[in-house]
Amino acid sequence: MEDNIYPKVHVVVLNWNNKELTEQCLLSIQRIDYPNYEILIVDNNSSDGSVELFKNNFPDVKLLSLDKNLKYAGGNNAAIDYLSFNEDDFFLFLNNDTLVSRDFLHHLINPFLNDSDCIISVPKILFSKDTNRVWYAGGVVSFWKGIINHIGIREFDGPRYSFPMETMYATGCCLCIKASDFEKLNRFDNTFTMYCEDVDLSVRAKQGNNKIIYSPESIILHSVSQSLGDNSFEKIRMKLLNQIRLFWKHASGIQLITITLYWIFFYLPGGFLKWIYFKLR
Repeated sequence: MEDNIYPKVHVVVLNWNNKELTEQCLLSIQRIDYPNYEILIVDNNSSDGSVELFKNNFPDVKLLSLDKNLKYAGGNNAAIDYLSFNEDDFFLFLNNDTLVSRDFLHHLINPFLNDSDCIISVPKILFSKDTNRVWYAGGVVSFWKGIINHIGIREFDGPRYSFPMETMYATGCCLCIKASDFEKLNRFDNTFTMYCEDVDLSVRAKQGNNKIIYSPESIILHSVSQSLGDNSFEKIRMKLLNQIRLFWKHASGIQLITITLYWIFFYLPGGFLKWIYFKLR
């Protein structure tokens, strides 16, 4: 009975040269009230003493130390190769710059128990520096404009972001998926070195009647973009390259034409002005 009510969840946390944030994330996970889970830290070849800290401070947490940085997709896929799991188990992929609420995992598992078409569940994500503002309350993908947006980003949290709903894509910051489904989808696509691997997985997952469910009672806090800087040129460059890869992979011929036109006349000029604004403010 316990296994049926509380399926096992394998919580996978990637780390690369960010031991302090990862330590705080792990401490928050260890305070959750879900009774059937394990944590795996995947270290992407850090050079800041991360591995030693995890071994000393978290001896009961599994640790996979990689000999090179496999980035988000490769690191999480390596975790699955390392883990022992059953097909009815769940994987929770969680960014290391997050803090989780005590009951967040219960509310991520509930959508699977209540809806047989649920293939991925995601939480409400708030800014850690301003917990009244939303970072993610679901996601929208436009295959005609070639854009990806978080619902509610930078808006004040409130009732409109407090209802469960189906959404278009799950953020890799925190997503929960059944082990058997993740394997059927052939895991994350390693060609996405950073950014859009979560959207790619979501597009593939939503085939047929499958649903991605936003579960707002599950709440986490996110220290946004600690590794690259919120509006760094490198972050913007990597996002654009992987957006191109995403839409080239999934968009139709006519959609690629409309995407190209929208990017030339609206998206790229607007993005440049936005970058200048955030740099100067």
